[in-house]
Amino acid sequence: MTDTKTASGTTDSTRETATGWFAALASGDADRAMEYLADDVEWINYTPVPGYNDRMAWIGTCHGRKEVMESFKVFLGQVDVLGEDIVELVVQDDQAMGVVRERSVVRRTGRPFEIEFVQWLTVRDGKIVRWKSFTDPSQILRALQGGAS
Repeated sequence: MTDTKTASGTTDSTRETATGWFAALASGDADRAMEYLADDVEWINYTPVPGYNDRMAWIGTCHGRKEVMESFKVFLGQVDVLGEDIVELVVQDDQAMGVVRERSVVRRTGRPFEIEFVQWLTVRDGKIVRWKSFTDPSQILRALQGGAS
């Protein structure tokens, strides 16, 4: 049997962490966002598929805050994020799922893209210990390719 008070307290803590994380991203403050990650965070940003989405040089699995920051630097070196908004946030116990709408432009091609993606967070002791994203990358790949619309 689950202790309602404990589960509720965990959910409240998870919601606070997730809300802070998404607010930092929406404001474009990557440094503040990194503060929400555990030192040993497991970060799963899609799975690279050779010949398909591997042009997205920032994707893959990272372990630890330092690797995640390097991945962010690669992403922000290639893409200007125009806006990121949380569309929906669902929180239960130590899990949070946020649906995010992102509008960005690929610097090299000048092509915009807009995606909705899910960020699945696992939170412990106020820190994100696991982050995994889900999306259809076709709009990003199209913008990276350049050429006619």
